[in-house]
Amino acid sequence: MVAEYVIVIMSIIECFVILWGLSQLQRSLREEVEDLETSIDEKLALAIQSTGLSTGGEPINPVQAAIAGLIQNMAQNQQNPKQITIHQDEKGLFTKKE
Repeated sequence: MVAEYVIVIMSIIECFVILWGLSQLQRSLREEVEDLETSIDEKLALAIQSTGLSTGGEPINPVQAAIAGLIQNMAQNQQNPKQITIHQDEKGLFTKKE
C-alpha cells in the first residue's frame, strides 16, 4: 500500500519535472528565435543601406518616366472624351455620317 503511494507521488513529481523541462525548452527556443530575428533585421538594414535605397532611392529611369507620361496623357484624355453623335432617320435606322 505504501509502495503504491510512493509510485503515485513519484509519478506526479515526474510530471511536474517534465512540464518544467518543456517550459525551459520553450523559453530557450523563444530566445533563440528572437536572436535570429534581430540578426536578420540587422543584416537586412545593412543590405538596404549598402544599396542606397534608403537615402532617397535610385535615379528615375527614363523609360519609366516615359511610361508615366503616357499614363498621365491617357488619364487626361479620358477626362475630356470626344462626343460621338449618332444619326438616325425618321424610322429609327442608323444613317451614315455625311
